[in-house]
Amino acid sequence: MKRIWGIAFLFLLTSCSLPLMGAKNSQGFSLTTDVRTGDLQIPSGQYNVTWTEPSGSQVQLTLKADGKKTITVPARLITEIHDEAGVTTFSEQGITYLQDFHTTKQTFILAGTPSAPGGWRRSIAPIRAREAGSRKRRLV
Repeated sequence: MKRIWGIAFLFLLTSCSLPLMGAKNSQGFSLTTDVRTGDLQIPSGQYNVTWTEPSGSQVQLTLKADGKKTITVPARLITEIHDEAGVTTFSEQGITYLQDFHTTKQTFILAGTPSAPGGWRRSIAPIRAREAGSRKRRLV
């Protein structure tokens, strides 16, 4: 009887911890407008982004949304502290570019996206857009 309880306990422990381990490299966020990264057009919507374990500073980001095509893009990983997770976008000549995706501890700079002009950045939080007054100046 003890053996059955032991096996049941191990099964319960394993089934509860596996989803937590899988969610380690993922984050949800919202795009309020269509954006571009390199030659890819990414439609607005709710996304879940996952990333591979880094190879040096390089990772692959996979963006998934219900009913939309899965998008995979290369990115460079930087350890950086943020108040909240989100994305950084900027507009140039009427085109909105997705510059990076960031968690509270990491920033993923997307390959193929030009730097924001003048270093002005606009962050969009995971679920809601931040107020316009939250712009940050960063030297590029």
